Formats: sequence, structure tokens, C-alpha cells
Amino acid sequence: MTEDLSDQAAILVMFKAHLAENNNWLDFASFMHHALFDPKYGYYMRDTYKFGSRGDFITAPEISDLFGRTVAKQCAQIIQMTGGSILELGGGSGVLGSDILLELDRMDHTLDEYLFFEPSAALTGRQKDRIARLAPNIRSRVRWVSELPKNFTGIILANEVFDALPVHLLSLNVNGWQERGVVVDNESLVWQDRPIEDERLYHAIDGLDVNFPYVTEVCLAVNSLVNELSQSLDVGAILAFDYGYEHSSYYHPNRRDGTLSCHYQHKVDSDPLERLGHKDITAHVDFSRLAHAAHDVGLEVSGYVSQADFLVNCGFTDLLAAIDPEQMDAYLPAASAAQKLLSPTVMGEMFKVISLTRGINEPLFGFSHRDRRHML
Repeated sequence: MTEDLSDQAAILVMFKAHLAENNNWLDFASFMHHALFDPKYGYYMRDTYKFGSRGDFITAPEISDLFGRTVAKQCAQIIQMTGGSILELGGGSGVLGSDILLELDRMDHTLDEYLFFEPSAALTGRQKDRIARLAPNIRSRVRWVSELPKNFTGIILANEVFDALPVHLLSLNVNGWQERGVVVDNESLVWQDRPIEDERLYHAIDGLDVNFPYVTEVCLAVNSLVNELSQSLDVGAILAFDYGYEHSSYYHPNRRDGTLSCHYQHKVDSDPLERLGHKDITAHVDFSRLAHAAHDVGLEVSGYVSQADFLVNCGFTDLLAAIDPEQMDAYLPAASAAQKLLSPTVMGEMFKVISLTRGINEPLFGFSHRDRRHML
């Protein structure tokens, strides 16, 4: 307990320094960036468990290898068209990369390299431990990079990456729209709203028909990341898996408190100012904004479906059917995982998959049925 208090005191000192550099008011996007990615105190930079039962939340690859094996089938189609490599952004514990590599090997499918782009040294270590378990002929294709490659050909995978991008918080009250930031009061971090100064934020909320009180998020960082990925990608596809909504649903009048949430030991709360550096802070993805950002930099939005539809389109149910129901030790966990990944009340509908492509003229079969690009 004393160690935890000491840690929180040190983090408060860190934020005080940032506040002093910013006229004693920190917009939430900057706050969120420091809380997640500060080299010493950031949540993702600490050597603690983030994923799985020992961590704070469970991602789709952690639920079952059926997820990664299914994604591998979509990767195989793209690699067959383009050649090249797979680049995974923020590879977590390395489970997704490991499962994809194993499935591609089972399919006898050629891959130049599998690259991990991971800013966290702690997570890089976990990824390397995971990949080290693979056969030499498989792990020899894996490499970690410290910057996005140039003239990249192949597939860029982003599983739950966009939801971790810093967001600006906007609040509508009796005085109109304001930006919500963080200040120090009585040795505690507290909220404080100020007039919006960034014209991009005004543009993002222009035309919203909502009543106060209303709080929501705008992720300007989406545009920056998509632009960077576009500059890296020569030929191929960006596949992003994440939870979120289209613009009209994201900014629905009834979504009065926004989508910001925190995850700690598999419990969800809405207070990012507590337990700094020890819990994840996230916001749902505005897939319409992501799609428009892609269009602005010359990428084609070639598909947009629910996670359930993507997995079924890619043959998930065939993989499940190949498991003998009489082998209960294997079949029951797989069936339970399928329910979580496909059910609309769990992950199947909340999670979406979007494909952004360049130089690919053939349809991707992961988006062959129930494509909902018209909703973006």
C-alpha cells in the first residue's frame, strides 16, 4: 500500500511538471498520452500483465487461437495477391502473431517477414518470449522494428490499437461547447473545462444535434496515425479490429456520457484520474472518422463489417467444425470461445473490422457478406 501511494505521488509530480509547461491546464488527449505511454509511469510501458486472466482485460486473440487462425486465412489471400510481409502494430503479448504464423505454416504459405512495431519494451519482451516457443523455421521470419518501414508491401494489422489513441474530451453545458482538461487542486488531479481553441475540434462537433449536459470524445490522433500508415504502405491492406461505432451512433443524443472507460483487473470504471499508470484508458473508435481519414490520404476503404461477420466470412465456423465434439477437452473451450467472439451481446457486434487498401483490386473474402460501408 505504501509503495502504491509512493508511486501515485511520483506520478502526480510528473503531471505537475507537464501542467507547469502548459499554463497549468492539460487537455485530456495529452493527459491520456502521458498516463498510457510515459516512459517510466505509463500503463503500457510498465512490466505488468495487461492481457488475459492475470491482467486487466482480455482481447480476442487471448480468448482462442481460432481468432488468429481465422485472421491468418484473410492474410493468406492478401499475401497471395501482393507478396510481402505482415506488420503488426502493438502486438500485445504476441499471441495473435504466434497464431497467425502457425496457421500460415500449416497452410504452407510463404511470408517474407512478420514484423512487430511495439513501443513498449516490457511488451516487446513478452512477445519475444512467445515467439521463441515457435519452431526455428517459423520464428526466423520474425523481426521487431522501432519505426514504420518505408515502401511496405503486405498487411498492416492493428488489433485494438485505435481505441488506445489519445482523445480530446468535449463538454456541452449551459455555456456551450468547451474542452475538458485536467488541473491540480489540493494535491489531486481534477477536471476543468475551458473554451475550445483548436478549430479541428469545432469542426468535429459541427452540426451535432444534442442537448446539454453532454460529454463526448474526438480522436484527432486517428488522422495522424492513418497518415503515417499510408506513407508506409506501398501496396497491400491495413486491417483494423476494434470496438466502436459509425459517426451517427457514436454521437447519438442518448450517448450523453461518451465512451471513455478504464480497465483494471477486469473491472470497468469511468474515472481516468484514479490509479494513474495502473489501469488502461480507452475510448471507442469513430469508424466514420477513421474511414474519412483514410480517404483523405488516398487509401480505399474496401470493407467494413462486424467482427462476427468477418470471422464467419473467413471460415471461422469451418475451423470450429473440424474439432471433434467427442473430444470434450478441446471442443468445449472452443465452443465457449466461439460464443464470445461471435455473439452480438459479447464481442461479435461491438467489435468491427475495417480494411484500408492500396493497389488491391480483388474483393477480400473477409468482407464478402454483410459489408456495411454505406453506414460510415
